[in-house]
Amino acid sequence: MQVRTVRTLQEVLHNILHFNGGVGSDSQIAVRLALFRHWYFVPLLGMFGPEKFIGHVKQAGEASFPLTVQEYMEQTDILDNFDPKPTLREWFRPATEEEQFRLRLELSYVLGKQGREPNESVTIYVLKESLYS
Repeated sequence: MQVRTVRTLQEVLHNILHFNGGVGSDSQIAVRLALFRHWYFVPLLGMFGPEKFIGHVKQAGEASFPLTVQEYMEQTDILDNFDPKPTLREWFRPATEEEQFRLRLELSYVLGKQGREPNESVTIYVLKESLYS
């Protein structure tokens, strides 16, 4: 299996939907939720995704797919070598101070369902308005 950073916004959105569709509540991932420091928020979906998870895909020929929990856990060390920040920042901007406060509360609620809290040094990024308005 070949792992790479995302190349399109569609891959990112697919990953966020995949993460929120149950992957994020998997017990293997749930214990790591408080470790993630960079979270990305898509207002139209009302969903968050951690950078380490949404910034990578597995490549199979011409197609790309979200990582499964097992693949994510097996590839953790390798994923540290692929920094998705530059690509993700093409589509996301840092949340304003006001947004950070509100979104951190929302993220706390989401992670609280798994018995976790956001990392104290969490930074939240928001999908750029120009991409959906």
